[in-house]
Amino acid sequence: MDNYFDRVRKVLLIVLMSNLILGLVKVLYGYNTNVLSITADGYDSLLDALTNIVGIVAVYISGKPSNAQHRYGLTKVETFASIMISCTLFLVAYEIVTAAVDRFFNNIIPVIDVSTYAVLIITLILTILVSRYEKKMGEKFNSDLLISDSEHIKSDALATGIIILSLFFIQNGLTILDPILSLGISLLIIKTGISIMKTNLDILLDVNIINCDEIAQEVRQIYGVNHVHNIRSRGTKSSVYLDMHLVVDNHLSINQADHISRSCKNTLYAKYPEIKDILIQIEPSRGLYDEIHYKDIKNKKYSF
Repeated sequence: MDNYFDRVRKVLLIVLMSNLILGLVKVLYGYNTNVLSITADGYDSLLDALTNIVGIVAVYISGKPSNAQHRYGLTKVETFASIMISCTLFLVAYEIVTAAVDRFFNNIIPVIDVSTYAVLIITLILTILVSRYEKKMGEKFNSDLLISDSEHIKSDALATGIIILSLFFIQNGLTILDPILSLGISLLIIKTGISIMKTNLDILLDVNIINCDEIAQEVRQIYGVNHVHNIRSRGTKSSVYLDMHLVVDNHLSINQADHISRSCKNTLYAKYPEIKDILIQIEPSRGLYDEIHYKDIKNKKYSF
């Protein structure tokens, strides 16, 4: 687990430096050329850098071992950091909207030349590379934080692409497109923020992380298992806690039932390395009908 957090921190440090450089370049160039959409895009990149710092702190805290007060560890601090990322996205969107509205009433002619295109194209390529790198690492390490942040950066790349396409029209006198595009960028940022918020709220609300039917299918193949039900999983993608009720024959001894339980755990640990702990309640076949929830029988969710 320590290795996991070390790797995530290294990825965030690389992304942090990239966002700082890209953000400063776009903000300074946007101010010098009076292109509001470039300035807005630059501020978004700088905010990405700020969220990277928050992420690094969150990963450091998440990496601490469990204690008497936090028996499941502190991995959900990563989830809180992801929600903070979504909140900062909403703040950036608000700032861009207010700047765009002000530009509608105070028309300023942007300065656009070959260097403008060059700066934007270079930053676009670098942004895409950073986003793909972070998403790849996020999927590799099962890090919700890295995946959320990569989606944030991907929205930056999309915004930069839209700006490049619009520069031609702005050059031909359609300066009104600058604040309009800024409003469009703010909508994209809001959409990304909502998506990140929803994904991480699901984790905090203990939505099933692993499909229960897949778990049941794996467990039912193990010798000695008559039935499995009340399967629940929770946690984060990198740290899952699973529990279930396992039904075995009535005549089995405690040792025999425990052997079946351990076989189930070993099978699931091997198939799902993200699982950190499995709690299994053993039940005799005789009590099967009493233990299964009525709604599961009604919906024919389990076979007998």
